[in-house]
Amino acid sequence: MSISSRSDEFVGLFSLFDQDGDGKISADEVEHVLASMAGVIAIEDRQALRDLVGCHGEVELAAFSGWAQGRPGLAIASCLREIFELVDSDGSGSLSFQELEVLLAALAPSCADLPEADRLLAALDRDGDNCISVEEFLQLLEADAVIELSLADLKRLKKTLAQYVSASSRSRVALVEVDCDLGAGTPGAGSGIDLLKQAAARQQGLRQISDRLIEEIKGQTRPGARAAELGSATSTPHARHIETIAGVMREAAALVASTLERGLFPIVIAGDHSTAAATIAGIRQAHPDRRLGVVWIDAHADIHSPYTTPSGNMHGMPLAIASAHDNTIEAINEPDSTTRLLWQELQYLNGTGSPSILLEDLIYVAVRDTEPAENFTLEHFSIPVITTDDVRRLGPEQAAQRCLDHLSQVELIYVSFDVDSMDSTICKGTGTPVPGGLWADEARQLTRSLLADPRVCCWEICEINPHLDSLNTLAEVSLSVYQDVLKVLDARL
Repeated sequence: MSISSRSDEFVGLFSLFDQDGDGKISADEVEHVLASMAGVIAIEDRQALRDLVGCHGEVELAAFSGWAQGRPGLAIASCLREIFELVDSDGSGSLSFQELEVLLAALAPSCADLPEADRLLAALDRDGDNCISVEEFLQLLEADAVIELSLADLKRLKKTLAQYVSASSRSRVALVEVDCDLGAGTPGAGSGIDLLKQAAARQQGLRQISDRLIEEIKGQTRPGARAAELGSATSTPHARHIETIAGVMREAAALVASTLERGLFPIVIAGDHSTAAATIAGIRQAHPDRRLGVVWIDAHADIHSPYTTPSGNMHGMPLAIASAHDNTIEAINEPDSTTRLLWQELQYLNGTGSPSILLEDLIYVAVRDTEPAENFTLEHFSIPVITTDDVRRLGPEQAAQRCLDHLSQVELIYVSFDVDSMDSTICKGTGTPVPGGLWADEARQLTRSLLADPRVCCWEICEINPHLDSLNTLAEVSLSVYQDVLKVLDARL
């Protein structure tokens, strides 16, 4: 088995640029995608692609794949070198048996039939010194190597390790994971969290990091529920899987609250958006006497209730939970007694006896796919929406300031970033991509500007679904947003 370096590894990347699906990439298509991916694709790779299209007018898959093979920023060898540096936690220039175990643990969610660490060491250790040099590590490219991976697998692994390494020195930041995809229509979002956890599970250096950063990593049960484990059947069709999701939310709210009570800034990495209601409840639980505002960066309003939902998917309900808004005026459903009971419990999960937020303390960014019942709520309560066009017209920094100005009366702010807020050009790794969203650079600038406000006490990212992201484009973008968050917090905390 081997790591594939065939041209078909780049089919996913080619399709990203081939916007009209005609099997050719034009200069206009290249410019559109490069604009949306500004700051993510390396400058030298962007210019090289422009040069390629400029020479040929239009480029087909075969020519594109041949070009991509030779680009340092896209090549597998380059990605392997970056992974080597991330796994080499002691900076020795070689990988030990324990570090190889970390590598295999991080790969486990993506790859079947992985070898044991000792077999991998034996296969790669040509000089017999019981560790792996960079040159020996690059043997994974050879046809007789012992692991078979795609470029997407490697990029996903790089993201996993980079998130740990980049957070390792931040003593005031805590990563909180909420592993649930039951609230979404497309299962798989929760798998994105395993990419974070597996990297640190079996190696002492990263375990020490994770003890501080990742709640529940010591073998305790973490908040989580997977559709793959429970199946699609549900006895509560107007709030699908609410019994299981309610249990996840109780634990997640407690984790967020305890993180804040210890004086840490929680970065919440969630599967689907349903559990954002628990994050909000946890903030109010930790700060029951402080007024909380919400900046919701998303393609969707997520303010349905069991009374109004056309799908029953709870990832469309977190803001209705947080604000205790049933919207029965627009009701189309009559929820069962179990749903009604648990729904009310979740609305008051914060323990204060009142909703976690007021609808006047909510503002949306990039929302563009709403339904009639949600539109009624937005209009009735005058909830503002900063559109993608507004972000482009004002600039991301000024758009962020509009959000902060709207929340001038609140004492704390929670920022929730759903990756489907970004344009469907980028957003391949979510079950709900919508055209007309933010470009990567706009998302980063907007996030940086928001988190610079000292009232922002929690940031959440959700809906990363690696099963839908064939070349891991979205993971690359989300990692860049995440790293910008850490940089801003470095300056703030």
